[in-house]
Amino acid sequence: MTDIDPDDDFAPPPPRQHFRKVRKVAQWGFIFIAVIVLVGFTGRWQVGRLGQRQLNATTNRLDAEDPGWRAETILAERAKNDAKGDDNAAASVTECAAEIPHEFREWQRSEDANRWRLQNTSNHLPPPDAITSAETVEQITSVVRTKALILRNKRAGAFPLTINTDPIATLLPHLDRARQVASLLQYDAHLAAIHKKNPSRGISSARATLSIARAVGDEPILISQLVRIAISKIAAQTGMQVLAWSEPTDDLAEFQAELLAEADVPWFQIGMRGERAMIDKAFQGIEDGSIPPENVFSYAQTSNPGPQHYAAFRVYKALLPGDRAKYLQLSTEFVEASKLPHHEQLAAIKRIEIPRGPPKEYRYLITRLLTPSCQKIAEAGLRNRADLLSAATCIACERFRIKNGRWPKDLAELTPTFLPTVPVSPFDGKPITYRVFPDRIAVYCFWANAPFKIDTEPTEFRSDGPGTGIGYRLWLPEHRGLPAEEPHNP
Repeated sequence: MTDIDPDDDFAPPPPRQHFRKVRKVAQWGFIFIAVIVLVGFTGRWQVGRLGQRQLNATTNRLDAEDPGWRAETILAERAKNDAKGDDNAAASVTECAAEIPHEFREWQRSEDANRWRLQNTSNHLPPPDAITSAETVEQITSVVRTKALILRNKRAGAFPLTINTDPIATLLPHLDRARQVASLLQYDAHLAAIHKKNPSRGISSARATLSIARAVGDEPILISQLVRIAISKIAAQTGMQVLAWSEPTDDLAEFQAELLAEADVPWFQIGMRGERAMIDKAFQGIEDGSIPPENVFSYAQTSNPGPQHYAAFRVYKALLPGDRAKYLQLSTEFVEASKLPHHEQLAAIKRIEIPRGPPKEYRYLITRLLTPSCQKIAEAGLRNRADLLSAATCIACERFRIKNGRWPKDLAELTPTFLPTVPVSPFDGKPITYRVFPDRIAVYCFWANAPFKIDTEPTEFRSDGPGTGIGYRLWLPEHRGLPAEEPHNP
């Protein structure tokens, strides 16, 4: 064996000395890893404790300020107010939906049906061939349409609602049935007004459609309230289209009152308050394991999770209390914004800061994933309020015209005999706009700098500045139900 020169700076260290150095490095490596693990575990534990304290403080505050905020209480209150027997509009909707003929559903998907359903309320009839096509399903739908008309006399009701263990996975098949019957009633109303055969039945159909919206009622889910908004808009459009084609005389005052009542429904507040409760219930399920990790992965659209996803989920569970507290805080801010005057709500909603999410922020992942697009939903509610208020005001003008033989000079002339008060726009808090033209009137709410543009917006609704008008036009009787317009050349 070769001797090692201790004075040789480049000579390898003695074997024992080399072993001791390796062992020392290994010991420090293990210590370093242990410190990292300890710091990570301690950090998670500390963050978890802080999150739990935040959650306790948030839920205690909600219990004090809104004692009925939890899902179980909201659902129990809804069940208590449910109408029974013949008063339940929801039961009638379900029966009617089951009886809609297959041929009508097929016709609805046709191009002729698209031309039958006008984009904007118009005093011109649909094209003759579209009318002929619509009349092919008149007889086969006669019985179910007459049955659906009875809905106009029903004032309450609620669809059965069973919340899934994972509330986010709750199925809502009744909403599709509600929309089907609303479409059937819109068809019935248009058919009644075409050729001015039975215009008062058209108003009855619009009122029955509004009853479907009331049957959705206070269902504590945002998508349910969006469907209620859509159906109530169909009701208003249906009634105004009947008035654009004909001269109904019955049920106008009743329809007007129902539109005003529906316009006062806080759709966004109902939906957001329910959403807060349902997502809180989902957080609880994720924490206690009743909602499996696979469901959480589906929230993030991760269809094939691997081991790394499950490992990350286990690490993240310690952060759930703080995440849950954050969601409750944000959703409560949205609920509070919904209680402000209508024209102040959007500004308040825009000030609410949503967690940015990865890669900038990993702290509130579930909150980021499950917070809905509240601004757009609130905007939909304000647009619908403008729509319903405009329709109700138009009907008040029509009732005034029937009695006095002329349009009112201004909306103040309608109060209080034909209209309780002059409505204000939900966009700026100013009185709703009323304009008189030689053959028609226009009633609308102008949304300055609206975040969208309606390509087919009537010229009567336009203003000097950027924005969009939401409302209706109403023509003198001799200008209603005119022949179809010639198609415009591109």
